[in-house]
Amino acid sequence: MTAETFDILVVGGGIHGAAVARDAAGRGLKVLLAEKGDYACATSSASSKLIHGGLRYLEQGELGLVRESLTERAELLKTAPHLVTPLRFLLPVYRWQKRSPWSLRAGLGLYDLFSRGDGLPASGRLPRTEAAALPRLRQENLSAVLHYHDCRADDARLTLSVALDARTRGADILNRRAVTAITPLENGYAVELDERGRKRSVEARFVINAAGPFVAQVDRLTSAAPEPQHLELVRGSHIVLPMPDPPALDAYTLQDEGERIVFVMPWLDGRFLVVGTTDVPHEGDPGTAHCSFEEKSYLVHAYNRYFANPGRTVTERDIVFTWSGVRALHGGTETKPSRISRSPSLAACAQGNGGFLTIYGGKLTTHRALAEDALLMLGPFGLETSGAWTKNVPLYGGGMPRPTLLAHAEKGPASVPPDTRQRWALTYGDRIDDVFARLDANAAAAEAVAPGVFRAELEHAAEVEDAMTAEDFLLRRTKLHLLLDQNGRDAIAEWFAKNIQ
Repeated sequence: MTAETFDILVVGGGIHGAAVARDAAGRGLKVLLAEKGDYACATSSASSKLIHGGLRYLEQGELGLVRESLTERAELLKTAPHLVTPLRFLLPVYRWQKRSPWSLRAGLGLYDLFSRGDGLPASGRLPRTEAAALPRLRQENLSAVLHYHDCRADDARLTLSVALDARTRGADILNRRAVTAITPLENGYAVELDERGRKRSVEARFVINAAGPFVAQVDRLTSAAPEPQHLELVRGSHIVLPMPDPPALDAYTLQDEGERIVFVMPWLDGRFLVVGTTDVPHEGDPGTAHCSFEEKSYLVHAYNRYFANPGRTVTERDIVFTWSGVRALHGGTETKPSRISRSPSLAACAQGNGGFLTIYGGKLTTHRALAEDALLMLGPFGLETSGAWTKNVPLYGGGMPRPTLLAHAEKGPASVPPDTRQRWALTYGDRIDDVFARLDANAAAAEAVAPGVFRAELEHAAEVEDAMTAEDFLLRRTKLHLLLDQNGRDAIAEWFAKNIQ
C-alpha cells in the first residue's frame, strides 16, 4: 500500500509545533502534527505564564528580540483576548542593588518606546506614599518602586488554541503519536508513527522538528537531519505559595543577586502566588524535569529577601505545587544559563526536492513570528506557499473581546453557576457556546461530576480537545488540579477511567 503523503510533518505538539502547523495549513498545505505525549505536556505548559518583551534582554543588548516580543505581545492581546491579559509589575529598587533607579527608568522608557500603540499604560514610578503602603514589601533601604505592564497567559491553553486552529484549517493534529523512524527518500522522508502500539507509515516532503528539549533525540532518528548545533538544556522551575492576606494585586519583578530576575505573580484569581524562575543546567531526560531542593530553597530565599509575611518566614513547607520546564537553547559560546540567548535558531538541509528543519530555542510570546520564519526558510528547499497570513487573525476561541465574552457568558444556562460560566468563558473563549450546546442537547450532560465541573465540559475536553486522562484535563485543559480537593480530582479521574479508552 502507498503511504499517505503530506507536504509537511511537524514533530512536537508544543507551542512552536502548533504554530508551524497552523501557519502551514492556512497556506493550503497538507500538514500532519505528531506529538508523542499530550499537547503542551512539556515546556509549553511549564513557562512563567508570561507574554512579555523580556525586560532583562535589553541589558544583554538583544533589542531585536525585545522589539519583536513586544510586537507579538500586542498581537496576542488582540487575537487571544480570553487567554492573554495585562498585568502590572512593580520593580522595587534598593540601595544595595547594582542597578540604579535612573538606569532602570531608561530601560523602561525604551520598553515603552518599543511597545507604543498597544494600549497598555506607560511605565513610571510609584509615589512614596503608595510604595510605603505595599503589603509585606520590605521598606529598609528602598530607593524607589517602578512600575510597568506586561501580560500573563495560560500557556497550555494558548498552545491548544493554536493547535485547534490548525485543525480547523485542515491540519491533522494528533497527540500520543510518537515518531519512531525517519527514513530519507528521493524527495522527502518516510516517517513511522507509533499510534498507541500500532505502527503507521506516512511520507512527507518536509519534516519540521519542533520537539523542544527533545530536538536532539528526533534529529538522531535520521541521517538526513541538519548538522547538529551546540545545544544547552536549561531548566526553569517555579514554586506556588498560598496567597497571603491581604492579597497581592500586582506582580513583582525582583532583582536577585547577580543578573537573575525572579517574578512573584498572583495566579488563579489571586488564590496563589507563583515565584520563579530558575536558570540551571539540566542533565538527563527532559521529560523527568522537576524542581530540585536547591531550586526551591533559592526561590524561597528570593521571596523572603523582599517580603516579610506577618508573624513568620515563608519556608519550603509552604510550597503547595511546583513545575519545571526544560528549554533547548542554542548555546553558541555562552555557558552561563541566564545569559544564553532566547532568540530561536533554525537549521535546515535539503533532501531532494524536500527538506528537514530543526527549531532551537524560541519564546512562547514569539511563536507566530517563528512559524513564519520557519516556512520562509524552507522556500529555497522547494517549499512553495502563499504569503504570510496569520497577523491579526484570531486564534481558536479568540474572536470575541473579553468584556463582550464575559457578558455573553452571564447569559448562559442558569443551571451553571456564574463562577463556572466565567471560568468557561476565560477557558474556551467564543467556543463557550459549544459547551453550552451540549447542556441543551442532553440532560445527562448537566450532571456535576465534581464541584463546578459538568459532564458537558469533560465530554468537550475529550471529544474536541483530545484529552485522554484526568491529568490532561486537570493540568492542561484547565487548572483545576489546584482548585479542586482530592475528592473532586478523584471524581474526574474516575470519569476518564470509565469513559475514555
